[in-house]
Amino acid sequence: MNCTTLNFHYDFLTSLVLNDPEFFTKKVPFMKAVGVRTVWLDNYIYGEWQNTPEEASRAKAMLEDEGFEVQAICVPLGHGGNALMGGDEDDPSLPPEFRNRIDVYGNRMGTTTCVDDAVIKNYRKAFEIHKEIGFTQIFHDDDLRMGMWGPHLQGCYCERCLDRFYKQYPQFDGMSRGDILRLGTPGSEVRDAWETIQCGSIRRFLRESTPEGMTPGIMVMHNGDRRHGIDITGIKEDFPNALFRVGESHFGDHNFTQPMARPSLEQSARKHLALIGSVENAFSETTTYPVGALSPENFVEKIRWEIGCGLRNIFLMSGNIFLPDAYWEAIVAARDELEHLAVSTPLPVLDGTPIDEDFVWHE
Repeated sequence: MNCTTLNFHYDFLTSLVLNDPEFFTKKVPFMKAVGVRTVWLDNYIYGEWQNTPEEASRAKAMLEDEGFEVQAICVPLGHGGNALMGGDEDDPSLPPEFRNRIDVYGNRMGTTTCVDDAVIKNYRKAFEIHKEIGFTQIFHDDDLRMGMWGPHLQGCYCERCLDRFYKQYPQFDGMSRGDILRLGTPGSEVRDAWETIQCGSIRRFLRESTPEGMTPGIMVMHNGDRRHGIDITGIKEDFPNALFRVGESHFGDHNFTQPMARPSLEQSARKHLALIGSVENAFSETTTYPVGALSPENFVEKIRWEIGCGLRNIFLMSGNIFLPDAYWEAIVAARDELEHLAVSTPLPVLDGTPIDEDFVWHE
């Protein structure tokens, strides 16, 4: 990869390739005009195929014939509520063998998943099939975490997670959910231990579900870190070539245009990029969600901010709806300017030193 130029990425449902009569006559030309090099097929969401493996293989071949690199994207654990679909439409249900996470108050968190043997078995089987089809990379959406967005210590407080916590850290045996939260202050032994357990769930998921020879990726949510079960440094130890999308949020004009939007977005992106330690393996979160919430003009402005942070893999995302024409036209119109900005903006020095300051929490 040439890190002085832009590399555009885009994901969409496999069914779009096979069933949309305008896909190859209209949508493919838009992607080529923007410079999309890699497309990511959404084959597997919430533990279930969205199409048959044979359809995935056929769509992959058709896209490769158009000159694209084709990889896979997965939505593994559930965002909670209807965050995947947006609007009033409910998210797909999780398989019955998947267990929801439990919050600190003992409440079940709908459309979320606690990682266990059943979850890993489900995804390992699916990813082995992806490997057979010819996919070499699997990018996981930012529901691959153990907590919701926010500054507080999080995780799954189910009995199994608590038991693992007590066994691995017997000095805290019997500690209640509330005490874990109350005593888990920044820098405390309790907090470090609890975060290690939660991060261990995500690291285990990646280690045991990823077939040999495949490279996993994780889309880190805005301000995501160890308190949410996301340990970028630990994941890199397990997979040195792992892919990471930095967390940016600010998907709509209502929050993108606020005074704190840019500091919040850029600090999250820069902190994640410092931990990733490689521009080659870092991707942007260039998202409008729900589709249309961020105007085409601000969508392009977001790309400018991302380039300024040091990102060169620009990952365009729009949920399960293909970006409307106005977005592609806006990027094409700004393409030369964006390329010049990428070439003329110095890349950050990434020497493994983390940015030691808390996130700016703004949504």
